[in-house]
Amino acid sequence: MRAIQIREFGDPAGINVSDIEAPAAPGRGQVRLNVSGVGVGFFDGLLIRGDYQIRPDLPFVPGSSLAGIVESVGEGVDHLKPGQPVAAFILHGGMAEQVVLPATSCAALPEGIDPVHAANFFVSWATSLYGLREIGSVEKDETVLVLGASGSTGTTAIECARALGARVIACASSEAKRRHCLDHGAELAVDYTRQDWREQIKEATVKRGVDVVYDPVGGEMSEAALRLLAPGGRFLVVGFVTGIGRIPLNLPLLKRCSIHGVNWGGTVMADPTVVAPVIRTLAEWTLGGAIDPAPTKTYRLEDAGQAFAALFGRESTGSLVVKP
Repeated sequence: MRAIQIREFGDPAGINVSDIEAPAAPGRGQVRLNVSGVGVGFFDGLLIRGDYQIRPDLPFVPGSSLAGIVESVGEGVDHLKPGQPVAAFILHGGMAEQVVLPATSCAALPEGIDPVHAANFFVSWATSLYGLREIGSVEKDETVLVLGASGSTGTTAIECARALGARVIACASSEAKRRHCLDHGAELAVDYTRQDWREQIKEATVKRGVDVVYDPVGGEMSEAALRLLAPGGRFLVVGFVTGIGRIPLNLPLLKRCSIHGVNWGGTVMADPTVVAPVIRTLAEWTLGGAIDPAPTKTYRLEDAGQAFAALFGRESTGSLVVKP
Protein backbone atom coordinates (compact mmCIF):
# COMPACT_ATOMS: atom_id res chain seq x y z
CA MET A 1 0.00 0.00 0.00
CA ARG A 2 1.25 3.51 -0.85
CA ALA A 3 1.49 5.97 2.02
CA ILE A 4 3.50 8.85 3.44
CA GLN A 5 5.52 7.34 6.27
CA ILE A 6 7.53 9.48 8.67
CA ARG A 7 10.63 7.65 9.91
CA GLU A 8 12.29 10.67 11.53
CA PHE A 9 11.04 14.14 12.42
CA GLY A 10 11.94 16.89 9.98
CA ASP A 11 10.82 19.31 7.30
CA PRO A 12 7.40 18.22 5.93
CA ALA A 13 8.41 19.57 2.52
CA GLY A 14 10.81 16.63 2.23
CA ILE A 15 8.35 13.78 2.75
CA ASN A 16 8.13 10.94 0.24
CA VAL A 17 5.86 8.04 -0.65
CA SER A 18 6.62 4.63 0.84
CA ASP A 19 5.24 1.15 0.26
CA ILE A 20 3.94 -0.16 3.57
CA GLU A 21 1.79 -3.06 4.66
CA ALA A 22 -1.94 -2.54 4.16
CA PRO A 23 -4.01 -2.33 7.35
CA ALA A 24 -5.56 -5.49 8.73
CA ALA A 25 -9.28 -6.15 8.61
CA PRO A 26 -11.21 -3.83 10.93
CA GLY A 27 -11.79 -5.07 14.46
CA ARG A 28 -14.81 -4.55 16.63
CA GLY A 29 -16.12 -1.00 16.36
CA GLN A 30 -13.75 -0.15 13.50
CA VAL A 31 -14.04 0.58 9.78
CA ARG A 32 -11.55 0.37 6.93
CA LEU A 33 -11.67 3.25 4.45
CA ASN A 34 -10.43 3.69 0.94
CA VAL A 35 -9.11 7.23 1.35
CA SER A 36 -10.39 9.77 -1.19
CA GLY A 37 -8.75 12.90 0.18
CA VAL A 38 -6.75 14.18 3.15
CA GLY A 39 -6.69 17.78 4.34
CA VAL A 40 -3.31 19.47 4.67
CA GLY A 41 -3.06 21.41 7.93
CA PHE A 42 -0.55 23.05 10.26
CA PHE A 43 -1.29 20.42 12.89
CA ASP A 44 -0.15 17.65 10.54
CA GLY A 45 2.98 19.58 9.59
CA LEU A 46 3.88 20.22 13.21
CA LEU A 47 3.56 16.48 13.94
CA ILE A 48 5.91 15.73 11.04
CA ARG A 49 8.44 18.28 12.31
CA GLY A 50 8.16 16.98 15.88
CA ASP A 51 7.12 20.45 17.04
CA TYR A 52 3.71 19.59 18.48
CA GLN A 53 3.19 19.01 22.22
CA ILE A 54 2.70 15.32 21.53
CA ARG A 55 5.03 13.20 19.40
CA PRO A 56 3.75 10.06 17.67
CA ASP A 57 5.90 6.98 17.88
CA LEU A 58 8.06 6.55 14.79
CA PRO A 59 7.39 5.52 12.11
CA PHE A 60 3.92 6.98 11.55
CA VAL A 61 1.65 8.08 8.72
CA PRO A 62 0.51 11.73 8.98
CA GLY A 63 -2.92 13.07 8.02
CA SER A 64 -5.75 13.78 10.45
CA SER A 65 -8.74 15.17 8.52
CA LEU A 66 -9.90 12.92 5.72
CA ALA A 67 -12.79 11.53 3.74
CA GLY A 68 -13.26 8.30 1.88
CA ILE A 69 -15.43 5.32 1.07
CA VAL A 70 -16.11 2.57 3.62
CA GLU A 71 -14.41 -0.59 2.36
CA SER A 72 -15.43 -2.88 5.23
CA VAL A 73 -16.76 -2.68 8.78
CA GLY A 74 -15.96 -4.59 11.94
CA GLU A 75 -18.27 -6.30 14.37
CA GLY A 76 -20.71 -4.03 16.15
CA VAL A 77 -20.73 -1.30 13.51
CA ASP A 78 -24.35 -0.72 12.50
CA HIS A 79 -24.50 2.91 11.34
CA LEU A 80 -22.02 2.53 8.47
CA LYS A 81 -21.86 0.10 5.58
CA PRO A 82 -19.45 -0.73 2.74
CA GLY A 83 -19.66 1.70 -0.15
CA GLN A 84 -20.78 4.59 2.04
CA PRO A 85 -18.88 7.92 1.79
CA VAL A 86 -17.76 9.42 5.10
CA ALA A 87 -15.80 12.31 6.54
CA ALA A 88 -13.45 11.23 9.32
CA PHE A 89 -10.83 12.26 11.84
CA ILE A 90 -7.80 10.42 13.18
CA LEU A 91 -4.81 11.77 15.08
CA HIS A 92 -2.56 10.50 12.28
CA GLY A 93 -2.73 7.83 9.59
CA GLY A 94 -4.74 9.49 6.83
CA MET A 95 -2.12 9.97 4.08
CA ALA A 96 -2.40 6.44 2.78
CA GLU A 97 -4.50 4.53 0.31
CA GLN A 98 -6.35 2.83 3.18
CA VAL A 99 -6.80 3.42 6.88
CA VAL A 100 -8.53 1.62 9.75
CA LEU A 101 -10.07 3.82 12.43
CA PRO A 102 -12.91 3.81 14.97
CA ALA A 103 -16.37 3.98 13.41
CA THR A 104 -17.20 6.68 15.95
CA SER A 105 -14.59 8.89 14.22
CA CYS A 106 -16.58 8.80 10.98
CA ALA A 107 -19.62 10.80 9.89
CA ALA A 108 -21.70 9.58 6.95
CA LEU A 109 -21.95 11.97 4.00
CA PRO A 110 -25.23 12.39 2.12
CA GLU A 111 -25.49 11.71 -1.59
CA GLY A 112 -24.28 14.61 -3.68
CA ILE A 113 -21.15 15.53 -1.72
CA ASP A 114 -17.78 14.70 -3.26
CA PRO A 115 -15.65 13.02 -0.56
CA VAL A 116 -12.61 15.01 -1.76
CA HIS A 117 -14.54 18.20 -0.98
CA ALA A 118 -15.29 16.87 2.51
CA ALA A 119 -11.66 16.03 3.32
CA ASN A 120 -11.33 19.16 5.48
CA PHE A 121 -14.76 18.90 7.12
CA PHE A 122 -13.47 17.47 10.40
CA VAL A 123 -10.77 20.08 11.10
CA SER A 124 -10.85 23.51 9.46
CA TRP A 125 -14.54 23.57 8.52
CA ALA A 126 -15.72 22.08 11.81
CA THR A 127 -13.46 24.38 13.82
CA SER A 128 -14.86 27.43 12.04
CA LEU A 129 -18.51 26.46 12.33
CA TYR A 130 -18.27 25.30 15.95
CA GLY A 131 -16.17 28.29 16.94
CA LEU A 132 -18.42 30.87 15.32
CA ARG A 133 -21.81 29.33 16.12
CA GLU A 134 -21.44 27.46 19.40
CA ILE A 135 -18.60 29.43 21.01
CA GLY A 136 -18.87 32.86 19.42
CA SER A 137 -22.69 32.89 19.17
CA VAL A 138 -22.47 34.81 15.89
CA GLU A 139 -25.82 36.27 14.89
CA LYS A 140 -27.24 37.65 11.67
CA ASP A 141 -25.97 41.11 10.70
CA GLU A 142 -23.07 41.05 13.18
CA THR A 143 -19.57 41.88 11.93
CA VAL A 144 -16.82 39.24 12.12
CA LEU A 145 -13.14 40.12 11.70
CA VAL A 146 -11.12 37.17 10.39
CA LEU A 147 -7.34 37.22 10.77
CA GLY A 148 -5.14 35.16 8.45
CA ALA A 149 -8.24 35.07 6.28
CA SER A 150 -6.82 33.62 3.07
CA GLY A 151 -5.66 30.28 4.50
CA SER A 152 -7.75 27.17 5.05
CA THR A 153 -8.84 28.16 8.56
CA GLY A 154 -9.57 31.74 7.55
CA THR A 155 -11.39 30.88 4.32
CA THR A 156 -13.70 28.44 6.08
CA ALA A 157 -14.37 31.06 8.75
CA ILE A 158 -15.37 33.59 6.09
CA GLU A 159 -17.79 31.18 4.46
CA CYS A 160 -19.27 29.92 7.74
CA ALA A 161 -19.76 33.46 9.08
CA ARG A 162 -21.50 34.43 5.84
CA ALA A 163 -23.71 31.34 6.02
CA LEU A 164 -24.70 32.45 9.55
CA GLY A 165 -25.74 35.81 8.13
CA ALA A 166 -22.81 37.86 9.39
CA ARG A 167 -20.79 40.53 7.62
CA VAL A 168 -17.10 39.63 7.24
CA ILE A 169 -13.99 41.81 7.25
CA ALA A 170 -10.91 39.83 6.22
CA CYS A 171 -7.23 40.51 6.91
CA ALA A 172 -4.68 39.30 4.36
CA SER A 173 -1.21 40.41 3.28
CA SER A 174 -1.27 40.42 -0.53
CA GLU A 175 -3.57 41.58 -3.30
CA ALA A 176 -4.09 38.00 -4.50
CA LYS A 177 -4.95 36.81 -1.01
CA ARG A 178 -7.36 39.70 -0.46
CA ARG A 179 -9.05 38.92 -3.77
CA HIS A 180 -9.41 35.31 -2.63
CA CYS A 181 -11.14 36.51 0.56
CA LEU A 182 -13.55 38.71 -1.39
CA ASP A 183 -14.32 35.85 -3.78
CA HIS A 184 -15.27 33.70 -0.78
CA GLY A 185 -17.68 36.20 0.73
CA ALA A 186 -15.77 38.85 2.65
CA GLU A 187 -17.32 42.29 2.30
CA LEU A 188 -14.01 44.04 2.92
CA ALA A 189 -10.43 42.76 2.72
CA VAL A 190 -7.76 44.77 4.55
CA ASP A 191 -3.98 44.73 4.16
CA TYR A 192 -2.83 44.26 7.76
CA THR A 193 0.76 45.11 6.81
CA ARG A 194 -0.26 48.74 6.31
CA GLN A 195 0.08 51.16 9.22
CA ASP A 196 -3.55 52.28 8.91
CA TRP A 197 -5.21 48.86 8.72
CA ARG A 198 -7.04 49.32 12.01
CA GLU A 199 -8.27 52.74 10.90
CA GLN A 200 -9.78 51.15 7.80
CA ILE A 201 -11.77 48.75 9.98
CA LYS A 202 -12.89 51.51 12.31
CA GLU A 203 -14.11 53.50 9.32
CA ALA A 204 -15.91 50.47 7.89
CA THR A 205 -17.73 49.92 11.20
CA VAL A 206 -18.44 53.66 11.71
CA LYS A 207 -16.04 53.56 14.69
CA ARG A 208 -18.24 51.04 16.51
CA GLY A 209 -15.85 48.11 16.10
CA VAL A 210 -16.47 44.46 15.26
CA ASP A 211 -18.64 41.99 17.15
CA VAL A 212 -16.37 38.96 16.82
CA VAL A 213 -12.65 38.40 16.11
CA TYR A 214 -11.66 35.01 14.70
CA ASP A 215 -7.92 34.65 15.37
CA PRO A 216 -5.93 31.67 14.08
CA VAL A 217 -2.80 33.86 13.82
CA GLY A 218 -1.78 35.00 17.31
CA GLY A 219 1.39 37.03 17.85
CA GLU A 220 1.21 40.80 17.76
CA MET A 221 -2.02 40.73 15.76
CA SER A 222 -4.03 39.45 18.71
CA GLU A 223 -3.90 42.55 20.89
CA ALA A 224 -4.35 44.89 17.92
CA ALA A 225 -7.45 42.96 16.81
CA LEU A 226 -8.92 42.76 20.31
CA ARG A 227 -8.73 46.56 20.50
CA LEU A 228 -11.12 46.63 17.53
CA LEU A 229 -13.89 44.82 19.41
CA ALA A 230 -17.12 46.64 20.10
CA PRO A 231 -18.40 46.62 23.69
CA GLY A 232 -19.71 43.13 24.44
CA GLY A 233 -17.68 41.60 21.61
CA ARG A 234 -16.19 38.11 21.57
CA PHE A 235 -12.57 37.26 20.80
CA LEU A 236 -12.07 33.69 19.54
CA VAL A 237 -8.60 32.18 20.07
CA VAL A 238 -8.16 29.57 17.33
CA GLY A 239 -4.41 29.18 16.78
CA PHE A 240 -0.92 30.65 16.97
CA VAL A 241 0.63 30.58 13.50
CA THR A 242 2.89 33.55 14.32
CA GLY A 243 3.28 32.81 18.03
CA ILE A 244 1.27 33.09 21.22
CA GLY A 245 -0.26 36.53 21.64
CA ARG A 246 -0.21 38.46 24.91
CA ILE A 247 -3.34 40.34 25.95
CA PRO A 248 -3.32 43.03 28.66
CA LEU A 249 -6.15 41.92 30.91
CA ASN A 250 -7.38 45.45 31.42
CA LEU A 251 -8.69 45.41 27.83
CA PRO A 252 -11.49 42.83 28.35
CA LEU A 253 -12.58 44.80 31.43
CA LEU A 254 -12.58 48.18 29.68
CA LYS A 255 -14.26 46.84 26.56
CA ARG A 256 -16.70 44.60 28.43
CA CYS A 257 -15.73 41.85 26.01
CA SER A 258 -14.93 38.16 26.41
CA ILE A 259 -12.11 35.88 25.22
CA HIS A 260 -12.92 32.29 24.28
CA GLY A 261 -10.70 29.37 23.32
CA VAL A 262 -11.85 27.35 20.32
CA ASN A 263 -10.40 23.87 20.84
CA TRP A 264 -12.46 21.71 18.50
CA GLY A 265 -10.26 18.62 18.91
CA GLY A 266 -10.33 18.80 22.70
CA THR A 267 -14.08 19.35 22.66
CA VAL A 268 -14.65 16.30 20.46
CA MET A 269 -12.54 14.10 22.75
CA ALA A 270 -14.46 15.34 25.78
CA ASP A 271 -17.91 15.13 24.16
CA PRO A 272 -18.19 13.27 20.81
CA THR A 273 -21.88 14.20 20.56
CA VAL A 274 -20.87 17.68 19.30
CA VAL A 275 -19.71 16.19 15.99
CA ALA A 276 -23.02 15.14 14.42
CA PRO A 277 -24.79 18.53 14.37
CA VAL A 278 -21.67 20.28 13.04
CA ILE A 279 -21.06 17.82 10.17
CA ARG A 280 -24.80 17.76 9.43
CA THR A 281 -24.87 21.54 9.08
CA LEU A 282 -21.79 21.55 6.84
CA ALA A 283 -23.41 18.92 4.60
CA GLU A 284 -26.69 20.86 4.44
CA TRP A 285 -24.88 24.11 3.64
CA THR A 286 -22.85 22.36 0.92
CA LEU A 287 -25.91 20.85 -0.75
CA GLY A 288 -27.78 24.15 -0.44
CA GLY A 289 -24.93 26.21 -1.89
CA ALA A 290 -24.31 28.27 1.26
CA ILE A 291 -20.67 27.14 1.35
CA ASP A 292 -18.25 25.71 -1.19
CA PRO A 293 -15.88 23.21 0.46
CA ALA A 294 -14.04 22.33 -2.76
CA PRO A 295 -10.28 22.58 -2.15
CA THR A 296 -8.37 25.40 -3.81
CA LYS A 297 -5.78 22.87 -4.93
CA THR A 298 -5.35 19.10 -4.84
CA TYR A 299 -2.06 17.22 -4.81
CA ARG A 300 -1.07 13.66 -5.65
CA LEU A 301 0.33 11.62 -2.79
CA GLU A 302 3.76 11.96 -4.41
CA ASP A 303 3.45 15.75 -4.17
CA ALA A 304 2.34 15.97 -0.53
CA GLY A 305 5.65 17.64 0.35
CA GLN A 306 4.84 20.45 -2.09
CA ALA A 307 1.51 20.98 -0.34
CA PHE A 308 3.21 21.40 3.04
CA ALA A 309 5.84 23.68 1.50
CA ALA A 310 3.09 25.93 0.14
CA LEU A 311 1.27 25.89 3.49
CA PHE A 312 4.25 26.70 5.70
CA GLY A 313 5.63 29.13 3.14
CA ARG A 314 2.33 31.03 3.32
CA GLU A 315 2.02 30.72 -0.44
CA SER A 316 -1.32 28.89 -0.49
CA THR A 317 -4.88 30.17 -0.31
CA GLY A 318 -7.93 28.23 0.81
CA SER A 319 -7.84 24.54 1.61
CA LEU A 320 -5.39 21.97 0.26
CA VAL A 321 -6.12 18.28 -0.21
CA VAL A 322 -3.87 15.31 -0.93
CA LYS A 323 -5.52 12.54 -2.98
CA PRO A 324 -3.99 9.13 -2.25
